[in-house]
This record gives sequence, C-alpha cells and structure tokens, in this order.
Amino acid sequence: MVRVGVAGAHGKMGSLTAQTLARADGIQYVGGLVRHGTARGADEYDELATFIERAKPQIIVDFSLFPASKAIALGALERGVRPVIGTSGYGAQDVEEIRAACARTKTGAVFAPNCAIGAVLMMRFADQAAKHFGAVEIVEMHEAGKKDAPSGTALATARRLSGAKTFARAATQVVKSDGARGADIGGVGVHSLRLPGVVAHQEVLFGGNGELLSIRHDSFSRESFMSGVLIAVRAAAKLDRFVDGIGELL
Repeated sequence: MVRVGVAGAHGKMGSLTAQTLARADGIQYVGGLVRHGTARGADEYDELATFIERAKPQIIVDFSLFPASKAIALGALERGVRPVIGTSGYGAQDVEEIRAACARTKTGAVFAPNCAIGAVLMMRFADQAAKHFGAVEIVEMHEAGKKDAPSGTALATARRLSGAKTFARAATQVVKSDGARGADIGGVGVHSLRLPGVVAHQEVLFGGNGELLSIRHDSFSRESFMSGVLIAVRAAAKLDRFVDGIGELL
C-alpha cells in the first residue's frame, strides 16, 4: 500500500482527489493538508512538517494554491516525500526550482498542470502538428472563479511549442483595446476566457496555407482528472527524478 496525502484537501479538486484515493486499490489515503486554522478531524493538518511527521505520506498530491504549492513541494522533497503537483500558476523558473530540488534530494516529483488523459494527448498531438505549421494560437476557457491566467495547461502547451521551434505571430498595426491579441509566449498567442458554468477547455489552433487545424479538449467534470491523478501517484511511488507532465507516464 502506498501512503498518499492531499494538499489543498478542502478545495474542489483536493476533496475529490481525497475521495478517489480513499477508494483506489493499492493506495492508503492518510490525510489532508489544509490552510492554517481550518483543520477539522484527526486526519487533517495545517502545517506541513506535522502532516509528514504524523501521517507519514510517501506522496503528497498537491491541489493547493500557488505560491503556497511551491513551498509545499519543496518542503516535501527536503523530507523525502514525493509531490504530485496539479496546481497551476507556476512559472518556468518555479518549475526549474522543483526540478533542481529533485536532483539535489534524489527524490521524484510529477508536475502535472492537467491530469486529464485527453488534455495530455491534446498536447502530444499539438507537438506533432507544430512541425508542419508556422503559426499557432491557444484559446483556453475555465470557470469564472479561477484565480490565474493563462491556465497551467495553456502555459505548458505554449512553452512546449515555443521550445520546439520558432513561430511567426502576425503583427497588428492598430490595437484598439489592450489585450485584444492576448498574451505572447515565445511567439505563441494565448487567450484566456473565464465564464461561469464551465470546467476546463482548451483549443490549439494551427494556421497554414489555406487551412486551419484545430486540436481541442473539453473537461465537463472534475472526474476527468482523476484517472491521470492515479497514474501519476502510482508512478511517483518509484520515481527518483522530476517528470514534467504525465505524458511520459501513459
């Protein structure tokens, strides 16, 4: 049995993850890490060191908020506990700090800004399509209450695409309203929509000579992320290195 805890256990994703882990074969859910002063019940803790000392998790699935998430991940690694990071809001430098901590402590981690299998495949297919197109834009849509923009998935997709080749983003001579063209991440345009009633949606649009390729993924329920969470947790139990995304774990 792999002992697994959840950081951000009171949140929508954290509470669903805790329920999923508690039902999963080969996994023992040992408790949750929550914000200071909000612990309720014997299996909830509001301080990382106490959580690790008493609950003894081997893995912490993190759906807390950034930047607290980064402190939790780094603190877990220093104590030999493997984090599975599902929190968004990480910048490129933040990811590199987690990677370096893994190398220093020889403790594994999985950085997974999106755990939906379809979303992982969307990014993989976009990698393949990028070889054949010179321009790309990303449109992502999340619930109105999401605190960060762009989403972690959009950032991860844009970084992967811009790291693979140089894209030419069409210039606009007259921008009539700030932000009309969205963000520019290494030549990849990223547009963030925030609306009530949605969960997580992303479309990667490639433009070519007389054609448009659209690669889209839609999550209609948070349940869509749980299969990837379990894949990451089971893989993390044996990891001694940093894994960027669950694509290589599929």
